[in-house]
Amino acid sequence: MFDLNNGWESIDSKTEEKTEGIARFIRPKDFDFCPIYCSSCNKAVSTIEDVDIMKRKGVCEECFTLFYYINAEKWNKG
Repeated sequence: MFDLNNGWESIDSKTEEKTEGIARFIRPKDFDFCPIYCSSCNKAVSTIEDVDIMKRKGVCEECFTLFYYINAEKWNKG
C-alpha cells in the first residue's frame, strides 16, 4: 500500500500532483484529506459518519462511541 498523504509536487500555486505507478493524482493545495484508516483500531473508514468523526476527532465512529463518551475528560487531555 502507498501513502497518498506524502510526496506531493507543486504544479502551480493552487494545484499539486503525485504519481504512483501508472496512476497520477491531482488535488488542490488546500485539500482537507481524511485518513482512510482509524488511528485507534486500524479499521478502514467506511461510512460518512466515520469520515465526519475522523475529521473532527481522528478516530472512527465506533472508537469515538466506545472510548470518547466513557473517558471524554481523559481523551481531551491526550
